Amino acid sequence: MMNRLPLFIIITMTSILSFGSCKTDDSTRTKFPWIPSIAAPRHYPVQIKYAFVDFGTKNKRIPVYESSVGGGIGQPGSEVDYVDFNEKGGRDMPTAVHLLWLSYAERKFYQLDAELSENTKEKMLEMFRKPYYISIEKKHYRYSNLIITMLPGGKVWLHLNGIGRTAIVCDTLQAKEVHMELEDFDKDAFYTFKTLDNSCKLLLSDFEGAADNLEKHGVPLGLWDKYEEWYRYTLKIEFENKETKINPHILSYFTNGDLYWDDDSITKEIQTSTKYLSFNWQVKDTIYNGHFYFDEDEILRVYPEAFGNEGKLKGELVVQVSKYNNWFDIFLQVGDKKYKLEKTKIHVFRDTPQKKDDDEPFYCNYWDSDVEEYIGE
Repeated sequence: MMNRLPLFIIITMTSILSFGSCKTDDSTRTKFPWIPSIAAPRHYPVQIKYAFVDFGTKNKRIPVYESSVGGGIGQPGSEVDYVDFNEKGGRDMPTAVHLLWLSYAERKFYQLDAELSENTKEKMLEMFRKPYYISIEKKHYRYSNLIITMLPGGKVWLHLNGIGRTAIVCDTLQAKEVHMELEDFDKDAFYTFKTLDNSCKLLLSDFEGAADNLEKHGVPLGLWDKYEEWYRYTLKIEFENKETKINPHILSYFTNGDLYWDDDSITKEIQTSTKYLSFNWQVKDTIYNGHFYFDEDEILRVYPEAFGNEGKLKGELVVQVSKYNNWFDIFLQVGDKKYKLEKTKIHVFRDTPQKKDDDEPFYCNYWDSDVEEYIGE
């Protein structure tokens, strides 16, 4: 199904509370309204026994009430109690994370008790203090959600999330594997399924595509290391028709869960691999809405080839649009070398001057196939 606005954006834009227009930089403020949430990859869901976040300096702690999650990296999975947002002054910064969870795909338990580094806390405070601007909404918003993503192998990533924006703040936390009986972890699961294997197998099937993905790909532990690799590049969009006007509201989604609408306040010189891109452009009275889905295998191979395994080289992700808006060249440019991204799936909708939206895409290069989810997204 070809949507004009991707599902993950709809989720992000509607599930997080807006705090209205914020025009000031609260440079001395130390408390902000925020809540914790948990997440896990779509095909590698988890169940928690507990999840707590410490904050402030007086042993304050806030729990996460969600149990099983698998909505995607950096995608909040727990329900939000908005009553907490009415607390005067909000909460102090997060200081520690405590987790105990079961990975269904691995059939393993992991435990994390981690103090957050000063660098992580300072980074979060800086981000909370400075509202970000969503140009398509013409409003300023604040981050309002600390998302804890549990990955196979015990990796834990932390993101800050708000309307139209998700940004990773820590990707270095590592839980330890622990051994325990299913009955001690979840008595209901023990009484229902009797064994850990039965429990994980049946509960995994509750998440669409997870069991098939596990059978096909297993648990590729090194995959998330590739997702979090940083590269020095910026986006460049070129049009053969020089009369074309591009809409500045460009949407980018990255392999590490980062997400943003283009904005001058975002540092774009160092990013992980671009997973999805969407933008509009106008030729006279006709508006085109393009969606670009990058192929997982291709970007994980081409990015390190172009920028070097350590990501030190600088370059550009270039999208060239033909004169008639029905052909695209996409490549990484590093110096005078071009690295083609030929497996990108593209569809473009067109809005005509008569204000009649086409029911079918004006252009599509994958009529006989679907956009595949990333293995570990």
